Amino acid sequence: MVRVAVIGVGTLGVKIAGSLAYGGHEVRVQDQNTITLNKVSVIINEDKRILKEDGLITNTNFLGEVYCFSKLEDAVREAEFIFECVTEDIVAKQNIFKHISMCCSDNAIIATSSMRLSIDQIIENVNCKDRCLGVRFLYPVYFVPEVELLPSRTYTSLQTLERVRQFLEKMGRIAFFRSGNEPIVLNDQQREARKAAFVRQIYENKGVNHRFAQTIPDLGAINSVKPENDGENSVDQQSLIVREKECVICMDHQRDCVLHPCHHLCVCIQCGRLLLKRSDSCPICRRTINNAFRVYHS
Repeated sequence: MVRVAVIGVGTLGVKIAGSLAYGGHEVRVQDQNTITLNKVSVIINEDKRILKEDGLITNTNFLGEVYCFSKLEDAVREAEFIFECVTEDIVAKQNIFKHISMCCSDNAIIATSSMRLSIDQIIENVNCKDRCLGVRFLYPVYFVPEVELLPSRTYTSLQTLERVRQFLEKMGRIAFFRSGNEPIVLNDQQREARKAAFVRQIYENKGVNHRFAQTIPDLGAINSVKPENDGENSVDQQSLIVREKECVICMDHQRDCVLHPCHHLCVCIQCGRLLLKRSDSCPICRRTINNAFRVYHS
């Protein structure tokens, strides 16, 4: 499980968040629009229902969790990968990238979902340009294995590209570089072909966490990122247990606070009181917090 952040949860952002949670990751989402943020849980639950009806998942629970934050610094704290999905506006993206770079960890990779804007322009006010690039999930994300990579020709490091490739590959995704100036946009027939292939994979492999054997054709000339055996398939179970117990906001203290009235246990008492003080909402369900109660673990 990897801690990731999605900034901007509009039509594409919420699909990316859901898909990452489906892949078993801890997903932290943020949006300036409170109404949009409050709809995340409803939309993802509806996506789960539709995916199950279409045979794309075998149950209605994702392996990972999605937490919602009103403040960007809370969302990106300690995230290893940060996906920016705000509106296709150069100034908005420049401002978001600058803000993210000031709040994120020193090894976080920051990616934009932009279709046509210049990557170099988007990251011009960022110090960590070597850890920035374009990563574009093809809509509707859940069952489309291909992910388009757009590195900065000047700044993006090979190490960054390799980390992104490994991250995507472990989710059964296929990274490729854009061929030409125009982005790939799948038509209805291509989307249906990918959906059918995804369903076949589930039943053939009896699970969802398996790699696609090959790309599906008709994407044109694609320069795929060549897979390499990283030899790191083991999961640190102890680390997962610790992460499940730590506060999703500060990540320094144990979860010892029950939020009222939703009764979710996801933060420490200090952060619970902070949420209450600033009239914020529950990171899980986005219900208004009326009180915060401390609990004691045996």
